[in-house]
Formats: sequence, structure tokens, C-alpha cells
Amino acid sequence: MNHITTIPIYDIAISHIRAILIIAFVVAASSCQPPQETLQDIIESEIRTIEQAVAETESGNAGGVEYSVWLGPPDGDVWYRHNTDVVRPAASAIKTAILIEFFSKQIESLDLPFNALGDIINSPESAAIRHFGAEKQAAARDELRDLTARQLAEAMIHKEHIETNAAYNAAANVIIEYLGGPAALTERVQRRFPRADGLQIARYMLADRRQNDDNLLTAESLATILRYLALGTATNELRDSVRAVLLLETDETRGEHYYKGGTLTSEPPVRIEAGWWEYQGTACVYVVIATRSADASSTEDFDELRSNLGELSQLVQNAGIRIRDATLTR
Repeated sequence: MNHITTIPIYDIAISHIRAILIIAFVVAASSCQPPQETLQDIIESEIRTIEQAVAETESGNAGGVEYSVWLGPPDGDVWYRHNTDVVRPAASAIKTAILIEFFSKQIESLDLPFNALGDIINSPESAAIRHFGAEKQAAARDELRDLTARQLAEAMIHKEHIETNAAYNAAANVIIEYLGGPAALTERVQRRFPRADGLQIARYMLADRRQNDDNLLTAESLATILRYLALGTATNELRDSVRAVLLLETDETRGEHYYKGGTLTSEPPVRIEAGWWEYQGTACVYVVIATRSADASSTEDFDELRSNLGELSQLVQNAGIRIRDATLTR
């Protein structure tokens, strides 16, 4: 005889009630949770923070100081722009562009003796150091002697292998002369980076700024070059070799910080902070420039200009890092 198990009606009703209550609780709980911010919401929030900081910084100075700010990813849409097409003095930030062109020519012999070095620094007619005083010329010749191409680049970027500021700038000048002089080098850079047309190499480092055209760039042109270098997702010998020479700091949570800025304290003064923060294959690129216009009457202390620029730069970098990290969680 077959036995049939029966379930009381009230048990079925209780089970249904339980299920309904559970569903209702889940729906109610989820409705109490704030909706997740979209990436665009995060970008817009960070942009508002930057805009406010830029406005406050500009309104708070009475010395004719002007700012340019660029922030964005290595490719795709830019997150924030402010005065990015305004031409500014380039200072040593332009050395990143010089480095790329130098390595592109020397990529097969970076660690071999750089034979052109001795010919240039030992020539009394060399444009690289003829505007130096005797003491600076001697320091440049002594400290740069026998460097390889890679070592010369390291001396130009962060004073490795050398001690004096004269050798630091002479290293860049040797490369400029080797690549055909300022005009030829500018043409090379703009041919490689057509969108960097706001960049101009016109003056050897330490040459008098009142008697020579200045080296110039825009935040947009410098960002164009940095974006190329920050695109580290595919192996590229030139890009990887250049990245290995740039200044680098590492932070466990913020990632790897590649950077090269510049400073000029002569008139018109300029301070540039520029680079990118990279983490798990993605990056945020930034350029922040502060300069006082040549016709400004203020005698604002350069330390104040540098301090204000540093605070703004940190805020921009932190905003970029937060946007970058948000892209990793989407």
C-alpha cells in the first residue's frame, strides 16, 4: 500500500508568509541604501573641487600669478582643463621631450660610450657651454666626461653621476646640440607629437633669458608627451627606456609616481609640476603650472608662488588618483 504524506494547509500558508516577509525585508533594506555613484558623478565631484581650488588660488594672489592645470587619463577624454593652451616658460620640464628624441636616436647604443660627448664639451665654439663662465665650463667637462648616452640622460633629468647645476644643464645642452640645435629639435618633437605644437625649444639651458628667445610650452603640449609615456600597457622599447630615467617614487596605495617638473626664478618666474600616477595598469596624468606674467608689477616672493603651486598640485594629483581608482572598480 502506498503511503501519501500530506502537508497541513497552515504549514503551506506559513511558508508563503515567510517568503513574502523575506522578500519585503530585502527590498526595504536595499531601498535604504544610497545608489552607487557612477564614474561620471565621481569625475564631476572632483572637478568641482579643483575648480574651487583654482578659483580661490587665483583670486587670493595679487602678484599677477597665472595658473594652467591639465588632468586626465593616458587616453580618452580629458577630465579637467584650465588655461591649457596658454604659452608658458618651460624650465626643465621640457627635458622630458628632449629625452624622448635623444633616446629615439640612441636606442641601440644607450650603454655604449657616447662618442659625440667629448667633441661637443671640449670644443670652445660649442653652443652647449660657450655661454658658461670658465668655472662652469670646467665643471661640465669634468663631470660629464666619458658618460654613456643613458648616463648623460640621467644627469640631465635628476643629476645622477654629477654634482653641479652647471653639469645638469650642460647635459641637456649637449643633447640639444647633438640633435641639430633648438630649431631642429623642436621640429623633431612636433613631428612626433603634432598636438604638442605649443612647445618650443629656443634657448640652451642657462643662456640669458633677456637676450635669447625662451623655451616654451603649454600644459596641453606637455600633457600630450606625458600621456604617451603613461601608456605602459604594451611593450615599447623607447617608451620603457625613457620611463626608466624619469624621477620615480612608489607608494603602496597611490602607486608609482613618474614625474619631471621645472623651476625658473629669473623673470618671469615659473614653477611646473607634472607627471603621472600609475596603478594596476591605469594612470592619471597631471600638469600644473604657475607663472608670473612678465609685465606684473608685484615682487611676490618666489617661495610663496612655489608653495601655492605645490598645494594646488597636490589637490589635483589626489583628485586624479581618486578618479583613476574609481575606474578600477567599475
